[in-house]
Amino acid sequence: MGVTIESKNHSIDLGYGGFNNIRTKVAELSDAELGLHYKNLKNAPIFGDRDEFFKKYNKKINEIVSNNNALYPIADFIYQSDCGGEVSTEHCKQIYEVIKDYDDNVLYGYCGRKDCAMFKDFKEIIKDCIDNDCSMTWF
Repeated sequence: MGVTIESKNHSIDLGYGGFNNIRTKVAELSDAELGLHYKNLKNAPIFGDRDEFFKKYNKKINEIVSNNNALYPIADFIYQSDCGGEVSTEHCKQIYEVIKDYDDNVLYGYCGRKDCAMFKDFKEIIKDCIDNDCSMTWF
């Protein structure tokens, strides 16, 4: 079970960890403070006072985005459900501006597959959404 990200002409398959890694990288590239805060989700308690953790966490998200409205499309992407979401063409354009000059050799997809998703494949999906005026979806 995993995540498929798709545009009109392209798709990639990843595990939930790989999807988290892509979203973490997008957050880091967009804003250092947002990147660090997004990584802090890993510290969410499984038991105990989850409500208090997320109350503080969400307050900080609102502060970060309020101080820089350009981060809203990034936040829209990184904080939607892993199980299904959609990002508009306009948000894809803003995400692309953040990631267009970045690439790495990290395997984000399933390592055993010959078509293992890389960051360049994710950028291709974003660019395809822009070129074809369509949303990026994942499920």
